[in-house]
Amino acid sequence: MKIRLERPEDYRAVESLTREAFWNVYRPGCTEHFVLHCYRDNPDFIPELDFVMEEEGRLIGHVMFSKAELVQPDGTRKPSWTFGPICIHPDYKRKGYGLKLLSFALDRAREMGVGFLCMEGNIDFYRNAGFSLASGFGIHYYGFPKDDPVPFFLAQELIPGWLKANGIEEAIYCPPKGYFVADENPEAFEAFEATFPVKEKKRLPGQLFYDGVMETGRIILRPWRDSDAPVLYKWASDPDVGPRAGWPPHQSVEESLEVIRTVFCDATNTWAIELKETGEAIGAMGYGPSCNCNLPARDGEPLIGYWIAKPYWNRGICTEALGLMIEHIKSMTDIKSLISGHFVDNPASGRVMEKCGFVPTGETVIDETQYQGAGRPIRVLRLRLSVKKSGKKGEGFVTIGA
Repeated sequence: MKIRLERPEDYRAVESLTREAFWNVYRPGCTEHFVLHCYRDNPDFIPELDFVMEEEGRLIGHVMFSKAELVQPDGTRKPSWTFGPICIHPDYKRKGYGLKLLSFALDRAREMGVGFLCMEGNIDFYRNAGFSLASGFGIHYYGFPKDDPVPFFLAQELIPGWLKANGIEEAIYCPPKGYFVADENPEAFEAFEATFPVKEKKRLPGQLFYDGVMETGRIILRPWRDSDAPVLYKWASDPDVGPRAGWPPHQSVEESLEVIRTVFCDATNTWAIELKETGEAIGAMGYGPSCNCNLPARDGEPLIGYWIAKPYWNRGICTEALGLMIEHIKSMTDIKSLISGHFVDNPASGRVMEKCGFVPTGETVIDETQYQGAGRPIRVLRLRLSVKKSGKKGEGFVTIGA
């Protein structure tokens, strides 16, 4: 086994290796090979930490590192670093090669003065390489409440005391923009992908979307079930919940069951937000035709809606769920934009939308008596989508309130 720096003559082989390693893992197909392809020209790319692994002359692994930033509460930006994609050929997975490659790369990074790394991954694997939850360092993931540990957001201080030496007690981490190149340039990605041999894209267990189910580290978006009626009533009967979203509190379990069967019945665009910790539905997320609530929707522009039970307010769960649904819409539909709105006296809902990229476009007033709050001003927001379809609607899924 040999680990060395990547060379220009390796580029295509490493991109093919990355494609093979990530294919159908997190989504039908993958985009990681395009991220790598574009990143070599990115000023954040660190060529001195761009390693390949060989076994008997065969390329079987690769890892790259990137510069990043930590933003302190006063707006001061401090340097940080991240890594990935990191991959091992499927024939060599679960044999310890990945940990050997990463450990080697971390040692070289430390020797270069890389003091602090942030990354997104599975703690069960990366703890073996010295990583722990970033929240333990006072480093928060962008878009999430500061008190949320974010179980997939990990960090490691490669040089002990580096944070203190740089005056960093608390900061927010944002992934480098280069990691989103496939989302931002879908046509370029499709053209690049077309230069590789055709491979079948499959829905598989463990992907972010599978049989109508989407998940993150702490929540699942899944179809509603009749058996959810009692818990739906428990949350939806709260007078502080429904009226914020424009509907009256539920009066009985029977009413909640009727809502599940008539309002939440379309599993292609309406989901229960299930908290993994409890296995219980704690809210709803969905999109559909714009309703008669006086929002200035464009032709064919769907309305998004959501709510979450009061005990789970201000924990970033709706932001997480909305982001997940947006990824699904971008990947599996031709929808170009979304519209939504919130009552002006419910600003928390607006913050959720803005964290997910929605932009305010004005205000209107509900004039339909079927909604709770006729005459209350509504702030309107819209999101333009960068579509990255992986197939026709219904053929597959991809894979990341109140």
